Amino acid sequence: MIRVRAGLNRAFTLLEVLLTLAMSVVLMGLIGTAFQFYAVDMNVRNMDIQQTQMAAAVMQMIEDDLRATLHSEPADMSGLEELLSSSLGGEEEGDKSGGGEEEDLSAAGISMEEDIVEEMDAVPLNLTSGVAVLQTPGLIGNQYQIQLDLSRLPRLEEYVQMMDQTTATLQDVPSDLKTVAYYVQSDDSTAGVLDSLAELDPDATDLTSGGLVRRSLDRAATLEAATMGNISTLNQTGDLLAPEVKAIEFSYWDGLTWQLEWSSDEFGELPLAVQVTIYMVDPALAATEDEDTLSSLGPESMRSFTHIVRLPMAVPIETAEEDDLSEAGL
Repeated sequence: MIRVRAGLNRAFTLLEVLLTLAMSVVLMGLIGTAFQFYAVDMNVRNMDIQQTQMAAAVMQMIEDDLRATLHSEPADMSGLEELLSSSLGGEEEGDKSGGGEEEDLSAAGISMEEDIVEEMDAVPLNLTSGVAVLQTPGLIGNQYQIQLDLSRLPRLEEYVQMMDQTTATLQDVPSDLKTVAYYVQSDDSTAGVLDSLAELDPDATDLTSGGLVRRSLDRAATLEAATMGNISTLNQTGDLLAPEVKAIEFSYWDGLTWQLEWSSDEFGELPLAVQVTIYMVDPALAATEDEDTLSSLGPESMRSFTHIVRLPMAVPIETAEEDDLSEAGL
């Protein structure tokens, strides 16, 4: 007779199985959450490093252009005038003739300074459309856009024909005087600068996107396009540097305060320094929010990078108070 001992064939109860399965599910959930948190954290850190490197590259490009900004000073013709006046009959006759000419000009109500001021007032300045016209090479800009004339020898590849018949961009020519503009193109721009990377995608329907734009053209070509009213084609010319840049701001140091607008024709000199601030979407927000929410964010909720560039060609602006002190011998 076979005897079966009690408890040798005992199995797990239903409650023990359910508890084991529940603990397994909780454990797998905790492991999945840890992996997800690690992946999101690594993605945020990767985006943070990429944004820092991109900001450094953009700031270096803007700094190189600002340091090459050219501003020509008017020629001093006083020596030539004295030589001509002495050759025409001596200093006394030259003084008399000069005084008579000034009296005639004042009697006619004409002044050389007034002509210059009127000519400067007639210069069209339209920074909202991304273009402005300066009488002499220099710098003009507001809080959100900047345009400067820089002197730089052309590279060898610039001698290759740059005119593309399939696009509506302007023809550029190799020259040592370029007009460079920086501004941020809006996301809903329909007639702006095309995204070169989007052109490579055969399924892409919208080739324009927002981001930081850099336009570099020959100064003569820029002036001709601005004076002939070819603003739309001019605004479609340029390179989309960084779609990640959502906003850019400039401020100009005159030696005492930061100015939000600058024109070398108006001030007569370049600013001593230019402060550049670019804004990008915070990587932590980009990893958690959708595109519609990110597009509605303002600069105050974005990540900012600031850099101050000193202009070597700039000189301090002489004020009326300094002139009075110099005349008084102080």
